[in-house]
Amino acid sequence: MKYVKVKNLDQKAARLFLGTGWFAAPHEESVFKLLDDYFLAGGNVIDAGRFYSGGDSERVITRWLESRRMMAKRESFLIVNKACHHFVDENNVQYPERNRVKPEFITEDLEYSLHSMKQPYFDIYLLHRDNPEEPVEGLIDRLERHRREGQIKVYGVSNWSLDRIAAAQEYARKAGYQGISVNNPSYSLATVKSPRSFGCVYADDAYVRWHADKEISLVAWAPQASGFFAGVFGDDAPEDIKRTYFLEENFEKLARCKVVAKRRGVAATNIALAYVFNQPVTMMASIGPRSGSELREAIDVLDIKLSRDEVEWLSLREERLD
Repeated sequence: MKYVKVKNLDQKAARLFLGTGWFAAPHEESVFKLLDDYFLAGGNVIDAGRFYSGGDSERVITRWLESRRMMAKRESFLIVNKACHHFVDENNVQYPERNRVKPEFITEDLEYSLHSMKQPYFDIYLLHRDNPEEPVEGLIDRLERHRREGQIKVYGVSNWSLDRIAAAQEYARKAGYQGISVNNPSYSLATVKSPRSFGCVYADDAYVRWHADKEISLVAWAPQASGFFAGVFGDDAPEDIKRTYFLEENFEKLARCKVVAKRRGVAATNIALAYVFNQPVTMMASIGPRSGSELREAIDVLDIKLSRDEVEWLSLREERLD
């Protein structure tokens, strides 16, 4: 495993966060095994969310933490959690019209998740969605308040535009606050036709480069394009996958991933992941493997160094690869 420094966190974070969006009670045995494998491999970041699996994900993670006596080792690992997602019921049905990007929901979600997961604090706390009509001042005020109270160590955002992040950072600077330490958009090799879910932000290369002179750690979600680069989706693919990723240029990118993958003896989806890690900005990524073998393959990707020619060719900016 490889690690990076996150601003204002004492402990370095693994470049691969373990995403928990699919964790649920029916999969508990597989989840426990995956968590065991992740920590055994040197992973140290659990990426949680209040509404993952309708709230069941937090409960499964907590049972694993208790069964492995991890509560007593709390300083040895990091937990990410999130606030202000629109409402999701226990059946995992989303209600985008029930917008929850407000200061009071930061407090509600934080207190709920701390209690649910039996935690004294979260290491990284993110605003899961944004509402451009909500002033950044009140949101940042509330995050900073909870940081000073010791309930969170650092804070950041997920699925925010660069303009909103810049405005929030400028306000935090003037107020003498800690400010944003982490930004968590979706970023992958794929070109995105339309968001899979309401309020999601998909970063392009210019969005990524913006971070080059900022002290904000960039953590990509869906770095393998939700499984698109595994090459398993056909005409019977889920409609949200088709709506988001089924573009001619993405299928060309998949074909090119297969060419580079054959040269290097790895899977095409891991070349797509390597693309994310071979950007001018130091990247982290939240991944959602379903097995130990998928996890180990992702960890191996951290050692793949793509040439500049390969990066340009995979992205379709070059027509030929020597």
